[in-house]
Amino acid sequence: MRVLSLSHRLQHRQVDNHTVLNAPNLADYEAIVLDIAGTAEVVRRAAVGEGNLLTYADAPVVNGDGADGGMSLAALLDRRREEFARALDRGAIVVVFLAPQSRITGVIEKQGLDRYFLLPAPLGMAWDTSTVRASEGSQGAVVDHAHPFVRVYETYAKQMLYRAALDDRAPGFGAHAHVFLRSAGGSAIGVEVRVSQGRLVFMPTPQNPDSDWLPPLEGQAMVDAFADALALADDDVPPWGSEMPVPGLDAQEARVRELVAAVEQAEEARAQAQRIAKSLSRVRQVLWAGSEAALGDAAAACALTLGFEVAESEAGEPLWLDGDRSIEVVVASDEGAVEMGPHYRLRQRLEAIIASRAVAPRGVIVVNGQRLTRPDERAREVSDALRVASESVGYALLTSRSLYRCALAALEGAPQERLEAIRARIASTNGLVELDDLLGEGG
Repeated sequence: MRVLSLSHRLQHRQVDNHTVLNAPNLADYEAIVLDIAGTAEVVRRAAVGEGNLLTYADAPVVNGDGADGGMSLAALLDRRREEFARALDRGAIVVVFLAPQSRITGVIEKQGLDRYFLLPAPLGMAWDTSTVRASEGSQGAVVDHAHPFVRVYETYAKQMLYRAALDDRAPGFGAHAHVFLRSAGGSAIGVEVRVSQGRLVFMPTPQNPDSDWLPPLEGQAMVDAFADALALADDDVPPWGSEMPVPGLDAQEARVRELVAAVEQAEEARAQAQRIAKSLSRVRQVLWAGSEAALGDAAAACALTLGFEVAESEAGEPLWLDGDRSIEVVVASDEGAVEMGPHYRLRQRLEAIIASRAVAPRGVIVVNGQRLTRPDERAREVSDALRVASESVGYALLTSRSLYRCALAALEGAPQERLEAIRARIASTNGLVELDDLLGEGG
């Protein structure tokens, strides 16, 4: 077990000390320590450009657009929030040293941040001023001696200076929270809160966390507390421990390794099958997809089955490639007949290519007209104006019905010669692409 401590120095061989900016992926850890006030100060310094702040991969953190190899501070903070959520979803425990609520200003594209913005809350709770109350004191009392993190508190109990407390009358508190430490006046200063599959453990702060004597004591106590809370075995195995024989253990450990490998292989196979199923499902989606993005993805899935290579131009526009042939692709969908809109888009692209490269490009418009009508009942998928324009300008019109039939033929094992002929027909036709002679009247 490794413990990640953010802005709270701990001294132990199992602890990785970092800040929220330069830490590795938080979701890689099941034991995390977070100093709320210290983390807010790190974010403030990054916002005003103090110091040479780098990520774990040594990318400079910039308060703005993360260009030229820099990492946007706003994007990094968004990522950290997601990593905290994923860690808790995996059952992690996050120890949070309490501090009063406060605003964090100056982060570009992030207005209204507060100190607790990184932490998810359970349903019905929020880390706002109704829950996190400013409070100060130095006297505490243990109310649940069995709680594993009491041992951490005991390392600095005589040098405690709590700066905030949780209001146990706040919405959701009774349903999700358990108090294990209270102040002399009864305020909740040590609280465990269930969030997703994990836990947030709120703790009072030491008066001086940088004292030379505290980090080693607190570090050992923290590692032990996490081990107990996560129900982990003792990691501190003596050098001779593995030499002690246990009949059957070696064989069982070998069996565990075999099963782990089998599970990994099964997971890879499942993921591959899932990817294939998703791609195949898009083949039929070409018949009803309404948005340009959905129809573009579906048309690309069909094109791949036919043997086209799907790519993008330098301008980010879709292309279908077949050997030396390159086809500019536009898609259009409508509940009635597809009108002239896609013509203007494709013509603009073709004219720009002619002007810049002095070549005669080919284009295709995939039209999904009458998209909510059963394919065999569609009567007018393309307007007469669009059909005439395609013949005049010189590009192909390919209906979603025809593209779907082509994909089915490919998936059913049509010979390569026929698929090559279909691709050539699509690449060379001016006007509506007719494929009945290659697919069969009823295909």
